[in-house]
Amino acid sequence: MKSYSQVYNQSKKKVLEERRAVYEAQKVAVVNVLKENYMITGKMSELDSKTKAEMARRLSEYWSPKTGINDAGVKLLNENMIVLSKDSSSEDIKMFIQKQVKKNLEQITESFRIGQSAEVVDVINEQIKSMVGRKVKNSFIVNTMWDIVGNRIKNGK
Repeated sequence: MKSYSQVYNQSKKKVLEERRAVYEAQKVAVVNVLKENYMITGKMSELDSKTKAEMARRLSEYWSPKTGINDAGVKLLNENMIVLSKDSSSEDIKMFIQKQVKKNLEQITESFRIGQSAEVVDVINEQIKSMVGRKVKNSFIVNTMWDIVGNRIKNGK
């Protein structure tokens, strides 16, 4: 017959293994979304050291080996929404703007058509400022938005 401590230790070991498996599955899901968003094909191990470090930093914003996925990671997986932080690069901010434009494409296109793009830029800049802690140049936001909206307006859609 097994002692209480043996049964307890086996049970504890099983729970920890299951938790590790869940955390690993969460990590894989976050990595796959990041690879898709940043258009990375192939394995992460094949990337150059600078890109590996950057992707590891981005992964740590959404997932932790001790606690698993965090709220930002849940948003990334469920809504494919990038959450910015003080450490976010201009590429992260550009991707955030692109996702916001694509999510609200009809309204933003109409704002550009009627000449009210400044209001949209101000709203996006405030969203960025609340997450990053600094404002982004309006010209950067307009250029990023225009890459998506410009073709749509030119084609008359």
